[in-house]
Amino acid sequence: MPAVTPDQGLSLPIGADVANNPAAFNNFVAGVEPRLVRLYTDEADRTARQLVVAENELSALGTENRVEVYNGAANISLHTRAVHTTTRVAVSQVLTASSAVLQNVTNMVAALPAIPGAIFQWTGRVYYEASTTADIKFAWTIPAGATMRWGLNGLGPGGTNPIYTTITGSGTAISVGALGVGTVLLAMFEGEVTMAAAAGNLQLQAAQNTADASVTTVFDRTFMEVWRIS
Repeated sequence: MPAVTPDQGLSLPIGADVANNPAAFNNFVAGVEPRLVRLYTDEADRTARQLVVAENELSALGTENRVEVYNGAANISLHTRAVHTTTRVAVSQVLTASSAVLQNVTNMVAALPAIPGAIFQWTGRVYYEASTTADIKFAWTIPAGATMRWGLNGLGPGGTNPIYTTITGSGTAISVGALGVGTVLLAMFEGEVTMAAAAGNLQLQAAQNTADASVTTVFDRTFMEVWRIS
């Protein structure tokens, strides 16, 4: 009997060969189910098997733990159509004291695929404390070849007026003010990245702006969400 090929013709019994019917119907179900239940192991599995798809069809990715929608040209996140990634800091992270060297903020990372020209946007919040001497700085790193613009709204360095500053370079920091250890502040950020040929991470980094022996902390409940727009 015919072999089952995903998204191709359905396997049917041949003639009056009754003995083949149980296997034939199993093959028929195996052909129908992927059309109705779009569940895939990961992006590579979907690329290999999702050969026929219509706009607004949903598919689920097991490894990436998300559902995406086809917009007529690509499978994109459902933000209003869904979210590519949501993540948060579960346990407050004390940054390295007496150091202005940027370090990764645990959990504040999103894996982005190697899709040249794909555009992702992100937004979120960060809770922190630092001494008035150290202040704090934040940066984002992106995959090789990608480009971005991001901005941050927070207290100005030295505890001065609020700022809204934008940056385009990967790993280039924005300095933010603090009001002393024991006073938790909030900064808001948002940005957009255009991918190149390399996959990689969108990663939040932080450090003391001026090296100081005091405690500098990025607190739990710091959060971000990332979604694909094209």
